[in-house]
Amino acid sequence: MTYNTKSPMDQSAGRSELANSLYGRGHRLGFEDLMDRLALSEPFNKYMASTTDMLVPAAQLVPALVNGQLQSFADGGQSVQATSVSLAKAFRGIWDSVRQASKTDYPVAAPASECRFSDQRSMRAGGVLVKPDGVFFYPKYSGCEFYSVHALLEARVESCQDAVSPDVLGRMADLALRAWEAQPTRLFVPFLYLHGPNVSLVLFARDGYYWADLGRVFHISSDPSMDDVCDIGDTLRHLWFLMTLPADRFGHVIDVSVPATGLKFTKDRSSIIAAGRSDGSALDYLQRIPLPVSLLDFQSYLFKTQYHGQPAMLKLVWTPTYRLPEVSMYDWLLSNGCNAVPKVLESSIVASDVFGYRLEYIVMEDCGVPLLEYFRAACGSSGDISKRDADAEDIFKQLASSLAIAESLGVAHCDISTENITVRDGTAFIIDWTRSQLNSLEVPPPLANVLREKWGLNAKDIQPQRWPMDNSVVQTKIYASIRSLWHDGTDCLVDRFESLFYVILHALLHSGHAPAAASSAFKILDRTTMALVKTGCMVDREMYPSHFGIADIGDGLKAFLDSIRVFLFCADGFFVGGKLVDSGFERSVRPDLARAFLSEAAYAATYADCEPLAGPSTAGVVAKPSFSFSSGSSIRQLHGTKEPGTPPGTSESATDVDAAAAVATTATSVPAASATDTKTPATTPVSAAPGVAATADLASAASPPTKHAKTTDADNQSRRIARPARLSSATAATDTASAAPTTTCPDNDELRRKFDCKGLAKAARDAFETSKAARDASTAAIGPATTAASAAPIVPSKPT
Repeated sequence: MTYNTKSPMDQSAGRSELANSLYGRGHRLGFEDLMDRLALSEPFNKYMASTTDMLVPAAQLVPALVNGQLQSFADGGQSVQATSVSLAKAFRGIWDSVRQASKTDYPVAAPASECRFSDQRSMRAGGVLVKPDGVFFYPKYSGCEFYSVHALLEARVESCQDAVSPDVLGRMADLALRAWEAQPTRLFVPFLYLHGPNVSLVLFARDGYYWADLGRVFHISSDPSMDDVCDIGDTLRHLWFLMTLPADRFGHVIDVSVPATGLKFTKDRSSIIAAGRSDGSALDYLQRIPLPVSLLDFQSYLFKTQYHGQPAMLKLVWTPTYRLPEVSMYDWLLSNGCNAVPKVLESSIVASDVFGYRLEYIVMEDCGVPLLEYFRAACGSSGDISKRDADAEDIFKQLASSLAIAESLGVAHCDISTENITVRDGTAFIIDWTRSQLNSLEVPPPLANVLREKWGLNAKDIQPQRWPMDNSVVQTKIYASIRSLWHDGTDCLVDRFESLFYVILHALLHSGHAPAAASSAFKILDRTTMALVKTGCMVDREMYPSHFGIADIGDGLKAFLDSIRVFLFCADGFFVGGKLVDSGFERSVRPDLARAFLSEAAYAATYADCEPLAGPSTAGVVAKPSFSFSSGSSIRQLHGTKEPGTPPGTSESATDVDAAAAVATTATSVPAASATDTKTPATTPVSAAPGVAATADLASAASPPTKHAKTTDADNQSRRIARPARLSSATAATDTASAAPTTTCPDNDELRRKFDCKGLAKAARDAFETSKAARDASTAAIGPATTAASAAPIVPSKPT
């Protein structure tokens, strides 16, 4: 789950979602094993051997938890009802007695970074008031907030030996997420989990959570034995060791116990340390660029900074150890002509393996401002859209060309979104290649050499296709292509062009002008509904900008966007957006139309082997064969036949398709052929119901499976980048150039009547609301039974 603390969340629903995301990702470890994973075994063993009886006196005063009552051995032996609040208050008393215990005879136990503890402290995160049961915090900060947290306390009366209930796990995960958001230098978020008389250490890391029992912290008898006292003394020593470790040894990559404003490399460039404003070599990390923060897996933090007096950007990024370091992707792409990748000025891997993830530190050239911010200021106070339109076209060309070149190098960017694109003085950058994947089962030899020589990594340890198993995990949903939304994991270069198309439309929507109407195209809905809404919005070739909320658009930009729409959504003269939800449909494109938005280098890298057809061409456009992009394939031949079942009323006129080809020709000054291509006879189309009925037919004809299939190794193998084979002369003779349908092309009124965009979008929204209402009604009817079922324990999986 991704969570942005700048807007309040429904805590109950959000915590339930977080708990579900952690199911099966729990790891039970012995305490000594956990110390070994944290590289703390040596100091811990030395500490334990030197402090045998240090906290036995404090252990004798620990309260007893008997029959739901907390019985104190001080203050006259008072008893109180055991609750989360009383347990946290009793723990504060225990911690105070531990801090006051004499340690003069135990120098090894002197605190390196002693924290303060507070119970029931109110804390704010993004305007949301939360109350952890207790918090260890660094006292040198101005207050006890999430940016000063060392560890958190969760208290429950019920003992929990083998599992964590979903409500407790969701609550801890919610607090851990807030700590990740507030503290970018975190390695993991530690919790002390009081459950009954016991205390456990729960660490939230990028790959899940880790549980280690510390022992009993409350007596279980009103007359404890000396063995019981010694056992609790050992537990208190464990607690004292953990909570007095310096921050850069427990939970952080730097020491954050004292407020710092910047970071800098150590002399050997192997790590980073905290620095203040007085240090001229430090990189300021206070100017943070907001990015969504997630509890698990990949995570990036981005800052504006200065590098040797010049504007720069600092990035901290978490990647799995079995994946390529992001900085290696930058090196690989930049050295091969991918211009939308920012130059790296300095970099290092500062944490090589923290529970299966590495932390990278990257300083890159100044990349300007986020895309939406750039377009908000594009029109200026005058409201002139000419510069905005020119920028939109140019930015699309830059980004599409870089994506195509990256794909030709075997690198697929899997998260095209406005948050991952910045603009500086008209130059566009893709700043996040963290989730990119290699379109091969092996690391290319030149890249393997870079990994070995620069980073000391063995390419055989990298598993390019292990993440993502499907692209639904990766893509930002509102920009995902129709096929990716409907068929999780179906993805190729054309789908990335489609995502970029939506990104530019969204940027235009935020360019400072009032939208024509509220657009459903960029609402977060379920994946199926979003696919249907996008399909409906794209149907009408005249009105699709307004369906995406864009009120003002110049003729030049409209013609450019039209050419891209034809490239993406039209085949053989028909609008095929509705067929993209059909898993058996092969998406075809005309490479010559890509000249409208690809540079010569990008076009050559992507479509170099697409020979012009031997034969005449209409409208002065060099004819190119069509290629289909199907699930599990990259570029494949499509013999020039129409797909059966194309609804009438969704055809594109020959003039429209030729206009798109003309835009491509104008963009690249390609010499035109002189004759005309032959046209393959059309198959008999199937009628589509108008308006809302079109949605029902579309959904019933291609309803998604109940359980999405994962991408197989065979699928991954077939995703390798390969040049398409040249078509034979027999195939070439049947291919099409003008793409004009053989049936009479309907006018716009008939088009809207046959496949009404607003009707499709409305039907999709109504279907979503109806299903949501049905789920709510079902939940209300089930009532207590649902609550009981949701309380079933989540059993942590055993570590492998």
